[in-house]
Amino acid sequence: MELAKDGLNGGTTAQGAEGLEAARQVISSPDAVTATSIPADLSTAALRRCTALATRARADLLTRGRQDAAAQLAALLEEMGSWEASHLLDPEPTMVVLAAAALQDLADRLPVPAPAGLEVRIELALTVLHAVMDRGRVGAPA
Repeated sequence: MELAKDGLNGGTTAQGAEGLEAARQVISSPDAVTATSIPADLSTAALRRCTALATRARADLLTRGRQDAAAQLAALLEEMGSWEASHLLDPEPTMVVLAAAALQDLADRLPVPAPAGLEVRIELALTVLHAVMDRGRVGAPA
């Protein structure tokens, strides 16, 4: 698998077809999600990846024909859309807010029709993230 810097805390982002599979594995690995909980380390990693991919997808909108990030984001959002806010165990508050902001920013700029069915997937993920923010004060440093 080829990795590239994602610009977030020195992390890396998987690229290409392997990246799409890696996005699915962040959430859907057998030990990642139980019937009732999603551990903080896995949800935070997925939120970090979501933020990076949403930002890249927004930049890709400026270049015709580039939709690699949108396809990877769509796969990740498919998983995130199936989350229930109550199943997330203490996700990093800053990443919850950043992911929601990046997704909202992307949603506001999506062309019609949206690539990779992103519009619906973004709405589902935003519903979950807003529920996480609503269930308690988000103490994210500015």
